[in-house]
Amino acid sequence: MLASITAKSMDPDGTWHVTIRAARPGSATVTWGTEGMTALTLRLDVAAYPIS
Repeated sequence: MLASITAKSMDPDGTWHVTIRAARPGSATVTWGTEGMTALTLRLDVAAYPIS
Protein backbone atom coordinates (compact mmCIF):
# COMPACT_ATOMS: atom_id res chain seq x y z
CA MET A 1 0.00 0.00 0.00
CA LEU A 2 1.12 3.54 -0.63
CA ALA A 3 0.53 6.10 2.13
CA SER A 4 1.80 9.66 2.22
CA ILE A 5 1.70 12.59 4.60
CA THR A 6 -0.47 15.21 2.94
CA ALA A 7 -0.60 17.86 5.67
CA LYS A 8 1.19 18.66 8.90
CA SER A 9 1.00 21.50 11.37
CA MET A 10 2.11 22.26 14.91
CA ASP A 11 0.10 24.04 17.60
CA PRO A 12 1.77 26.69 19.78
CA ASP A 13 1.95 24.11 22.61
CA GLY A 14 4.04 21.77 20.42
CA THR A 15 1.26 19.32 19.49
CA TRP A 16 1.60 17.99 15.93
CA HIS A 17 -1.38 17.29 13.64
CA VAL A 18 -0.68 15.01 10.68
CA THR A 19 -2.98 13.89 7.84
CA ILE A 20 -2.05 10.64 6.08
CA ARG A 21 -3.73 9.53 2.86
CA ALA A 22 -3.77 5.95 1.61
CA ALA A 23 -3.84 5.27 -2.12
CA ARG A 24 -5.55 1.89 -1.70
CA PRO A 25 -6.35 -0.74 0.97
CA GLY A 26 -3.44 -2.54 2.59
CA SER A 27 -0.78 -2.02 5.26
CA ALA A 28 1.90 0.66 5.61
CA THR A 29 4.39 1.91 8.18
CA VAL A 30 4.93 5.66 8.53
CA THR A 31 7.94 6.86 10.54
CA TRP A 32 8.21 10.42 11.82
CA GLY A 33 11.44 12.05 12.98
CA THR A 34 14.90 12.83 11.77
CA GLU A 35 17.40 10.40 10.31
CA GLY A 36 18.82 8.28 13.11
CA MET A 37 16.28 9.56 15.67
CA THR A 38 12.76 8.16 15.22
CA ALA A 39 10.12 10.02 17.21
CA LEU A 40 7.03 8.04 16.20
CA THR A 41 6.17 4.97 14.12
CA LEU A 42 2.60 4.31 12.93
CA ARG A 43 1.59 0.94 11.54
CA LEU A 44 -1.55 1.37 9.47
CA ASP A 45 -4.03 -1.21 8.18
CA VAL A 46 -6.48 0.37 5.75
CA ALA A 47 -9.71 -1.35 4.67
CA ALA A 48 -11.94 -0.31 1.80
CA TYR A 49 -15.43 0.92 2.60
CA PRO A 50 -18.18 2.44 0.49
CA ILE A 51 -18.65 6.20 0.52
CA SER A 52 -22.23 7.34 0.11
